[in-house]
Amino acid sequence: MMQKVLEEQGGFYHLDTAPKTLTAHDHRPAYGSDGDYFSKPNLEDIFDSVYSIMNDTDPSKYPTLY
Repeated sequence: MMQKVLEEQGGFYHLDTAPKTLTAHDHRPAYGSDGDYFSKPNLEDIFDSVYSIMNDTDPSKYPTLY
């Protein structure tokens, strides 16, 4: 419910930038235990999300990487 308010209705006007929700990828889950790496957020996904929030807050201090 909080995700709907923050992301869809824009209830973040006291924050510096919009919050982001990091979830699993949209595809069929793998059956083996090694498939979790491709379904769940990994370190690269987390870093990209955090860095994009920092870039939105202060683009001169945190330039775009890609």
